[in-house]
Amino acid sequence: MQYLLRKQIILIVAFLAITLAALSQNDEVYQPNHDDLPYYLGMSVGVSNSYLSFKRGVDFLAPSVGSAKLIQPLQTIYLNLGLTGTLRLTDHFLLRTNPTLLISGSRNVFTYEVNTSTNTGSETYSIPSVIVDLPIGFKIQSDRYIAFRHPEFMRHYLLTGVKFGFDLGAEKAAVLGSGQNYANVIKGTDMALELGLGLSFFLRYATISPEVKFSYGLRDLRKISEPKYPLVNSLDKITSNFVYFTLHIEN
Repeated sequence: MQYLLRKQIILIVAFLAITLAALSQNDEVYQPNHDDLPYYLGMSVGVSNSYLSFKRGVDFLAPSVGSAKLIQPLQTIYLNLGLTGTLRLTDHFLLRTNPTLLISGSRNVFTYEVNTSTNTGSETYSIPSVIVDLPIGFKIQSDRYIAFRHPEFMRHYLLTGVKFGFDLGAEKAAVLGSGQNYANVIKGTDMALELGLGLSFFLRYATISPEVKFSYGLRDLRKISEPKYPLVNSLDKITSNFVYFTLHIEN
């Protein structure tokens, strides 16, 4: 799955490079009044890689019957489609939100072995997954500068903020690799800290911004309020992490 993510990134970057290389040198400044806009809107498309982090409890090596004695996270690739809104606070400091729909079909969460006398091997634990992300963050951007022989053609920026995530499949039953149903042990709401960086290219009629962003979960995703979730009893915490590669098209 990491290979698929790298392939998508390479294709998008190659397309962008070919487009920029095709531009001939001239002295025209594209979108000269862009930095004076109080706000601007756009759309985004990209891919993301998701995986869980486990904090194992002190009794993980000797769990109760039905709990996991061996657990390993799996990675899931999502297609991301979103809308972007940016509010200008100063020339270099902006507020941005990017509501995004993450589509994967099913999310392979982890493999595990349970503590039973008849255990015959590992199982894959999957849940239906369609996630809605609601991030809000601050964007710190540089001045525009010369690139590809065009004046004021490019700038770079940093992002920091928080994200609220809602998994629309969280109440559906999980499916094991053997085809059996199992209770969903992962909560459907999440909160995360986000850090990212990107580049903005100012074309004649639009601004294109490839961006990489990292999301680190802050909320414990275990469902442990009832005894019917023994699979996560030997874990102290589960958090969800994401790596996003996104292409923003604005104006």
